[in-house]
Amino acid sequence: MTHRKFFTLLAAMAGSIWTYGASATGHSRLLEAPFVTSDSLALDPGSPDTLQARGISFATDTSIFTLTPEELALMVEVVPNEPDDVIADRLSCLEADIPLVYNNFVRNFIDYFTIRNRKYTRTMMSRENVYFPLFEKYLKKHNMPDELKYLAIVESGLNPLAKSPVGAAGLWQFMKPTGREYGLHQTQYIDERLDPEKSTEAAMLFLKRLHKYYDGDWELALAAYNCGLGNVNKAIRRAGGKRSFWDIFPYLPRETRGYVPSMTAVRYAMRYAGEHNIFADSILYQPEVAHLEVTQQLELDRLAEELHLAPEELMALNPELTKGVVPGNKYKLRVPSSRSALLASAEDKSCILLAAAPAPPKPVEAHQSPVMLASAKTEEAAAPAETTKVTYTVQRGDNLISIARKHDVTIEQLKEWNNLTDSNIKAAQKLQIVQASPAAANTVLATNAPKSSHKPAAVDKKELIYHVQPGDTLWQISRKYEGVSVEQIKKLNRLKSNDLKPGQKLILG
Repeated sequence: MTHRKFFTLLAAMAGSIWTYGASATGHSRLLEAPFVTSDSLALDPGSPDTLQARGISFATDTSIFTLTPEELALMVEVVPNEPDDVIADRLSCLEADIPLVYNNFVRNFIDYFTIRNRKYTRTMMSRENVYFPLFEKYLKKHNMPDELKYLAIVESGLNPLAKSPVGAAGLWQFMKPTGREYGLHQTQYIDERLDPEKSTEAAMLFLKRLHKYYDGDWELALAAYNCGLGNVNKAIRRAGGKRSFWDIFPYLPRETRGYVPSMTAVRYAMRYAGEHNIFADSILYQPEVAHLEVTQQLELDRLAEELHLAPEELMALNPELTKGVVPGNKYKLRVPSSRSALLASAEDKSCILLAAAPAPPKPVEAHQSPVMLASAKTEEAAAPAETTKVTYTVQRGDNLISIARKHDVTIEQLKEWNNLTDSNIKAAQKLQIVQASPAAANTVLATNAPKSSHKPAAVDKKELIYHVQPGDTLWQISRKYEGVSVEQIKKLNRLKSNDLKPGQKLILG
């Protein structure tokens, strides 16, 4: 290495160390880890822990450290440091409905996004095409300034799963009470604060209300979005009634003092990234989706298997699902449009939804007799029933649901007996079906009364128990058993409605 190259590298290393040590004072929203995400900026950029996390390993002499090839490339990266008049002129070209004040405080935040944390800006550039079209759609719907879309970068780093230490969540960081106020439901299965579309609609309504409250002042509305109406109104009173962001600036909470300036800096950094030699490593886009209306509870991993997807793909499209369970009640689930062909017909859709339903209680093993409960006086268990195997040839129009019902077995049993990994079958395919022999089906249990040579053994009263299968109705069950009506089933089981659940036990006689 020549002396010239050595001193050039040494100067770049020194400049990089200075860059890591600098920080945006007052930038609490980004530096105090307001959300849990891989883009969190909570670490001190100059601390040894941070440098180690970024791949820099220290030698025994801590004054000397080695660099990875990636770090070395970043150190020799050209980082423009624009003069104030150039940045002020560029901001004036951006200004629209929301004022863009330029001062030393704002400049500090601009340096943060264009010099000290360029990686964060690159990450936001890679994600903007996923979420900005959605934001723009709702901003246009409510006739609101297009630049409000940058607020989500300040709030969550464009991460729909972002959560703050105080409980705010989603792209727009709604607290639970505020989310409920704007129609974002939260149950044991879903949190609509994490739903990109629904939370964006709620954020537009909330911001619109704040804008109206402060007589059209967007800066005050943004401050109130961050710290609440009460804190902004308190700052106005302490400022002697002055009603502009920079007049009440000293009296606002520390985090809010950096909130509006950081949004100005984000707008600048995203618009003029190229002028600062910042380019995205990759560009992400929102995939094309179709909506599947779900009327029954489903397990997401089972549905993903039926659609030949990884469960993570479905979770990414539906971040509001918190437990991997899809609730019923006409829930609209987003699935890749490439899988819509699998759901084209009502029959295919029904078969897939049934296969994705929560697994019922473990079915009776094939070698066991049907469940027949005898009285408490029985002395011995019934002998195992004999079974027979039947080969069924699949006909055109058949599916696993119809075959299972025809032979009084479950879909899971059909899959197990025939080593099926999904619900797809084709005409002329041979299926093995295990059924109890007629003699075994009629087996009953005797009492322990003493036998007599003159009287036949007394047989106690018995109960026939039926296990409800997915898709069963009272009418279908009554047709399977001669002499049993729907009303009799309801009366025997004290049912107030016709609703049944898979795995439920019914007394039939």
